[in-house]
Amino acid sequence: MGERVLGLTDVLRLLAEHERAADRALAMVPSETAMSGIAKLPLLLDAYHRYFFNEGGDPESWHFRGGQDLRELEMGLTVPLLAELGRAERVSVRPLSGLGAMTLVLASLGGPPGSDVMTLSPDVGGHYATRRLATRLGLRVHELGGPDPHGLDLDRAHERVAAVRPTLVYVDQSHCLFPVDVAGLVETVRRASPRTRVHVDTSQWLGLILGGVFANPLDLGADSFGGSTHKTFPGPQKGVFLTRDPRVADQVEETQEYLISSHHFAATISLGIALLEFREFGAGYARAVVDNTRRFGALLAERGITVMAADRGFSAGHQLWLDTGADGVAPRTASDRLFRAGIRVNFMAGLPRVAGQAVRIGLNEPTYRGLTGAELVDLADIFAAAVRAAEPPEKLAARVARLPRRAPHGVAADPESPLVQRALALCAAALVGPGGEAPAGLGLASAGHPAAWSKSFRPAHREG
Repeated sequence: MGERVLGLTDVLRLLAEHERAADRALAMVPSETAMSGIAKLPLLLDAYHRYFFNEGGDPESWHFRGGQDLRELEMGLTVPLLAELGRAERVSVRPLSGLGAMTLVLASLGGPPGSDVMTLSPDVGGHYATRRLATRLGLRVHELGGPDPHGLDLDRAHERVAAVRPTLVYVDQSHCLFPVDVAGLVETVRRASPRTRVHVDTSQWLGLILGGVFANPLDLGADSFGGSTHKTFPGPQKGVFLTRDPRVADQVEETQEYLISSHHFAATISLGIALLEFREFGAGYARAVVDNTRRFGALLAERGITVMAADRGFSAGHQLWLDTGADGVAPRTASDRLFRAGIRVNFMAGLPRVAGQAVRIGLNEPTYRGLTGAELVDLADIFAAAVRAAEPPEKLAARVARLPRRAPHGVAADPESPLVQRALALCAAALVGPGGEAPAGLGLASAGHPAAWSKSFRPAHREG
């Protein structure tokens, strides 16, 4: 209490400072990634303010007309592209986040209060929120475990499923270096309880699945899959649901009508743009994420950093877990040192069967930014030096800032591109308001026509 409320000048200053710092830093948090500037564009425009509910385009159902002329951006872009890339018959783009998608699935497919559902134990990577959320919905939760943090005991799972006969098995793998055996689990569930449905939460793996590196859960027999769209998939912070079963789709659509009102129409359009770009580069990007992750794990191990699961090749996906405590550096201290060196990571407790805290990193965003080859060696050198405080952090941060920031994925930020010029003009128009006049209080001179702004809004773009 008593602190000065920030003014708009302070807000813009802090945002500008953050952008400058972010441009020089490297984000390695596995549950985050970037998306292209073009994909961000709808979040700045009028679509951000509008509802859209009329998926069928019924002329009698335009009760909210603000998004009427943008209907095709959801129904002719986002929805069909998600169905195409996810090889699904029916999809929903209404969830707002991964937890929103989890809530929708549990409420739709988990059954009425008192029903039994099964999830993964946190000891094998189950999400921290699943049990509590399902319990709040009145469901009875049973957990499946395994012999190690990376797999399930399918024989024991058969016994548990046969005894409980749950309505739903929700595969909520969150902290994960290796995907669970979905095909084996589905086959086990079908033998033990044929009417039990299986949903796979693919929040961590979505980009690797849509990119074709990991198997599609629907091809492995699961009834549905989905999750957040901003981890290995380079999209907005949103959620999705996919299935081939019309009965499952109908249940979800019935529930989402009262569970979700606004589904953030602009973010849905952003997702469509991200999917359109991903259709072109997703396969190569997904392969590079996996290759870069395994290689970076080996590079850190060569430099004396303790990387977990070394006996299994460190990781099958985008995450690496580091036991810096075993190297004499507390995870919090390692995170602080890396931050000062321009590298953003997780330090956290709760990783499966890891005592205390550890450092968790991801190669998804560095891969999206274009790092490869010798640059990963440079990054490993910087990373190890930062953890050990072997060099001044300012010197290491300068080296991070010199790492290339390419645009190999998505629409390249070429300032001379007509597409980028048109997008910049839209940004200028959104900022200065109707008629090209700067809104009062921004401290900007009259802007003139938005097209004149495009030259001053050119993005910073550095090639390696």
